[in-house]
Amino acid sequence: MAPPPWVLLNRKVNFVDGGFAGGAGKAAAAIGGSSGERSVEESLAAMEPHPIVAEPPQVTSLSMLRLIPPGEMRRVRGGMISSTDKGLVVLYAGMYRPGNGAYSPAGCYLVYDASSNSLSSIPPLDPPTSLGPLPVLPTIKSLGPSAAILRLGHGGEGAYVLAELVATVHPGLPDAELYLWSSTANSDGQWMRTAVRLPLPPKLCGPTYFFHVDMAFSIEGSRVCWVDLLTGVLICDLFTPQGPEFSFIPLPQGYSLYTPDNIRLGLKPQEFRSMGRVCGAIKFVALIGYTEGSTGNELVLKTWTLSTDLKEWKKGSTVLVGDLWASESFSQMKLPRVRPMFPVLSMNEDDIVYVFLNDVKYVDSVNYCGQIVGRQLMLNGHYVLRLELVRNKVLCSKKSTTNNLALLAPTLLASDFSAYLHGSKDRQRGEEASKMGATMKRIKY
Repeated sequence: MAPPPWVLLNRKVNFVDGGFAGGAGKAAAAIGGSSGERSVEESLAAMEPHPIVAEPPQVTSLSMLRLIPPGEMRRVRGGMISSTDKGLVVLYAGMYRPGNGAYSPAGCYLVYDASSNSLSSIPPLDPPTSLGPLPVLPTIKSLGPSAAILRLGHGGEGAYVLAELVATVHPGLPDAELYLWSSTANSDGQWMRTAVRLPLPPKLCGPTYFFHVDMAFSIEGSRVCWVDLLTGVLICDLFTPQGPEFSFIPLPQGYSLYTPDNIRLGLKPQEFRSMGRVCGAIKFVALIGYTEGSTGNELVLKTWTLSTDLKEWKKGSTVLVGDLWASESFSQMKLPRVRPMFPVLSMNEDDIVYVFLNDVKYVDSVNYCGQIVGRQLMLNGHYVLRLELVRNKVLCSKKSTTNNLALLAPTLLASDFSAYLHGSKDRQRGEEASKMGATMKRIKY
């Protein structure tokens, strides 16, 4: 059976122990047969990827099997996926993020290629250095999960470029630096750095409000998108003749939320907004009224599509949550009337959105004397719904079988890596060619 064309991918990646005895040879081969002390990057690249793929609305996960004892990996226990593109997945391994390399050296970038089930490591932007007993202070700072990967249509099988956008510590936004790492054979294995001035509204460059990256993804050609779900999307064409070319598209009029930076830290924009590539176009979805204190039935799920010239947002489907609760499909599935959260856009179908329902309650906590000493949060049920907005219909739902409070705040993104799993795209093309050949034979004879 062919894997699904896209999945709801859990951003969190666990590194698990196992296979130390049998994996020593494989690990050595992965790092060129080197002996002695291995670097963290070499040890991480020697892990074995293990994707567990599931059709939406079920969640897909990716884990890494350590082939060498964890002590040699300096307690790097997991990673966080930043973006994916055409079978490629890039993640931050360990606690590394741009700008903290001087303080958290145990980490780097990892790139997983689903088509070959391979893993490669890329060094940090700012490897730890020191002058005397103290580390050198960083000159860059992270804008968020901004590592964007783009598969190249040239340069050989599996070729890609990794783009990382960071702010400068001084003078700060709109001055920034764009780092590019190419996997092509003519690359010298170094980050290429370009100083850029971002076309951001002055209001997003401080001192109160700042552009923050909530998600990153690629679009057709050589463009990548860095999205601030409260204000807009920064789009960069990486390979124009004049060099990287940036443009900023604010969110639909009336829906930009300029939130002071100290308050934004407490917000989770993914709870009520998302953006992504749908059938080649950029789409935006939002739960209107979520941050304004509207009751669940007053929330409105709205979508917009960015025009092909990347200049205008066009209104899409709209559903009032109260109408969704009253729909026949919602009632038939006996779903709880709680506010939807964490919307995710389908990658290959217009007007399809996945949302999450958390049915929770508070119960009293009692001590050994029978006295009430507090209240405890309990999860009655966690559901993932597939909605068709045009018909205001729940097409299917999936209830979690575990009572895990971590489900209250999923960290998910839509990814098409599953379509390329272990060369699936190549196999599909081969099968289609074989079927076409067989059809032509029947016609001929």
